[in-house]
This record gives sequence, structure tokens and C-alpha cells, in this order.
Amino acid sequence: MLNEIFRMTAAVGAMALTMGPASAHSLDAVLEELDPATLGEVDFPTTCSTEGQEAFDVGLLLLHHMMYRQSAAAFEAAAEADPDCAMAQWGIAMTKFHPLWPGGPTPEETAAGQAAAARLAGMDPGTAREAAYADAVQAFYAGEELSFRDRLAAWAVKQRDLGAAYPDDLDAAAFDALAQLTVAPMGPEAVPVLRDAGQRMDTLRAKAPRHPGGYHYAIHAYDHPALAEMGLEVARGYESIAPEVPHALHMPSHIFTRLGLWEESAEWNARSAAAVLAQAGDGILADHYPHAIDYAVYAHLQAGNVASAKALLADLAVRSNLEDTFGSAYALSATPARIPLETGDWVGAAALPAELIPAITWARYPQAVAMRWFAKGIGAARSGDDEAARAALAELSGLRDTMDERGMGYWVELTDAQIGTIGAWIALHEGEADEARALMAEAADSEDAVGKAPVTPGHILPARELLGDLLMELGEKDAAVEAYRASMQDSPNRARSLQALEAAGGG
Repeated sequence: MLNEIFRMTAAVGAMALTMGPASAHSLDAVLEELDPATLGEVDFPTTCSTEGQEAFDVGLLLLHHMMYRQSAAAFEAAAEADPDCAMAQWGIAMTKFHPLWPGGPTPEETAAGQAAAARLAGMDPGTAREAAYADAVQAFYAGEELSFRDRLAAWAVKQRDLGAAYPDDLDAAAFDALAQLTVAPMGPEAVPVLRDAGQRMDTLRAKAPRHPGGYHYAIHAYDHPALAEMGLEVARGYESIAPEVPHALHMPSHIFTRLGLWEESAEWNARSAAAVLAQAGDGILADHYPHAIDYAVYAHLQAGNVASAKALLADLAVRSNLEDTFGSAYALSATPARIPLETGDWVGAAALPAELIPAITWARYPQAVAMRWFAKGIGAARSGDDEAARAALAELSGLRDTMDERGMGYWVELTDAQIGTIGAWIALHEGEADEARALMAEAADSEDAVGKAPVTPGHILPARELLGDLLMELGEKDAAVEAYRASMQDSPNRARSLQALEAAGGG
């Protein structure tokens, strides 16, 4: 079954490469790709015309699935059908920022969102409830010189208030949970908040078994090592309401990855990638494609299927028509690094090209570029090329400063841990065992504290696992075993940790 899906992915991909550029997504194109009956169900009455309402409903369904480009096309069709439909402008504005996706909107998305919010401000929403939705999205776009995180927080406050004001509104409840997830802390402190959001989405599904938010936001809520078991049933059930939606086919793998269910993760991401290729009607491959490939490559490597991982990477490498977003940038930087790092090919990791494909505006995404330099740096440090490792450290430090200037706190902390990791292995080669141990332990603690972002199936190479490697180098086998076991608390069934434990006699 799995091999058949991968053959289908390759066949559809070859067909997509031979197609000429097509027009941008229209509602007609979206409906040719996705049957509304396969998107789930919502009940969101507006004061729009009947035709406007029909297009709005499609946009709302796709919005809950985070299929933002197709969703925008549907909302634009609603606005065309009914120029007085304020909620169409609300929908367009909502599709231009992505609350749970790291990186923030592109400049083009920001401009389009601001334009929709400005149009919305001059319209009559029709009802107090619609006005509350309008007020919430306008909070994101209000003000000058605010960071993405500040804008998200402003939107989240309004959206949560809306959920409390309209307790019988299922979409208000869904967006309330999304807002709750958006401002949740990272790492272990997030557990109570995430559990609450997930359980509220479980309640929503009981009331509305085909509402996409009840599935999608529950999976995001349970995407945490302490909660993943609670998300397994909903993960396996998501396709029952959305069997053709690329992101819906990918989302279950967040839970499968947390639980080390590698075959399921690889299979669902293969289906997701194939669906993206089949639906690339405007010639642009949405970032859902490289995102699914990154998760599938990771799953194959953990299952020991290195050849399958390499085949997927080769397919990704020939794509030049990728969406210029952070999701694409991260996968394009990180995925090629996973194979040498997971297989212990340190020389190969050090030799990864510094130049990244020109389809992406890399200056926008320093946190993605940092993944490549970390891979090169740890590869150089572990293969004994300390000069190259120090050069990578210099690149990482510069990227870290850029992130700090942009207020990218999570990625700054993660990059600090990566810098400490490379420094630890350089110190080890220089005979500074105590410094190496301290740097590596600090990096592991820092990385554990911030947790992993949803954009990645796992850290490029877990610092806690690397602490185990370093302790083995120092001959501290018992402490190394403890580190590997601790690493697998957050990343169960990881191949490198399992192999290391077996080698250390702690399996």
C-alpha cells in the first residue's frame, strides 16, 4: 500500500512538472480540486446573499483546514457575488496570517490582509455577532510597528472574548481554541493550556462530528509529548471528514510522530504530498508539499528506510515552483540535512551546500537558514574539522543576531542551544571535557524547555541525544544511557537513540 502511494506521488509530480502555468486559484478551480462534500460541515449564518453565503461556507471550511490559498479564493468569490458581504472581507483577512504557523505572513500576505481589513472597516457587518468577528481580525492588523507575536496576541484576546460572548457558536468555540493555542507557552508549561483546548475541541466534535476545527485544532492541542496519546483517535479520524484535503491528510502525522508510529506517518504524508501535487492548479506547489515531505523523510529515517527517504529528497530537489513561505523554507533547509545527521555521516553533513535554492527569499527566514548552518557545524565538529565548525558558528551567531533584532524569541533560544552544541564538540576535541559536558547539558536543557515547533517533525538532531553521544565519548556510559532515555521521553522510538542504547547496553 505504502509503495503504491509513493509511486502515485511520483507519477502525479511528473505530470505537474509538464503542465504550463495556469491561472491563480479561483473558486471554480478550487471546487474542481476539492468537492465541498469532502470538506466537513459548518453552520455559520451571515447577512450575505445566498450566493455569497455559499462561497463563504466553502472559504470557512478551508480556513479551518488551514488551506489558506484556496480559502482566500472562496472568500474572494463571496465578495464578488455580494460586494456588501462584510464577512467575505473578514475571511480574506483571516487567510493572510496563519496563527499556528511559525514565521509570520509574507509582505505580500500582510499587504493583502491590511487591504481586506481596511475594506471591512468601512462596511456594515450586519449583526453584533458578525461585528465581533470583524473586530477580532482587525485587532491583528491594527497599529504600527508591532511584531507578529504582538499582533497574534491582540487577535487572540478578541477571539477568545468572542468565544465567551457566543457560547452556542461552534465556530466561535473553534477559533477560541485556535486563539488559545496561539498564545500558549512553549515546552512543558504548555500542557494544561493545550489539554484544555484539546478537550474543548473533543466536546465540539461530540456536538458537530463533521466540523473540521474539532479535528484540526484538537490535533494541534495534543501535539505534545505529554498529550499525544489523547490525540490518536482524532488523528486517525480526521480523514473521515476530509479525505482529499492535503493539510488534513498531513495533520495526523503530528500525533504519529509524537508516538513513534513511523509507518503511519510516512503513509499519511505521502498521501498529503500526492494531494498537493494533484491540486497545484496555478502551477505553484503550496508549502504543504515540502512540509509533508520533511515529515515523511523523518519517518522513513526512523524506520530505517534510508533509500525511501533519499528518493523523496530527490523528488523535492527538482521542484522549482514552491511557494515562497517559511514552511517551504524550513523544509528545504532542514530535510536534506536529516539524512546525513540521522545516519551519522558527519562528513556529509559538513559538506552540505551553504547556498540554498533561489526559489525562496531566504533573507526573510533566518531561522530556516540556521538549520543548514547547524547541520554543517555539528557535522564539521563531529568529523574533526574545527575550523569549519567555527566558521559555521560565526554564521549561526550572525543569524541569531538577526532573529533577535526581529523579536523571534523562540528561534533565538533554539539557535543559542545549537551554538552551544557545536561549541561543546569543539571543546571536547580540545580536551576540555568539563566545558564540553557543561555546554552540551545546557544546550539540552534549553532545547527541552522550548520544545519543537509545529513546522518540524523533530529538532534537526535532538540536543539531549547529542548529550548522550558526548557522554559516551567521555566513557560515562551510565550517564549517557540516562540521556538517551530522557531524549526518548520527548521523541519516542528514535532510531539513533535506540541504537545508542543498545550499544551502551541500556536497551
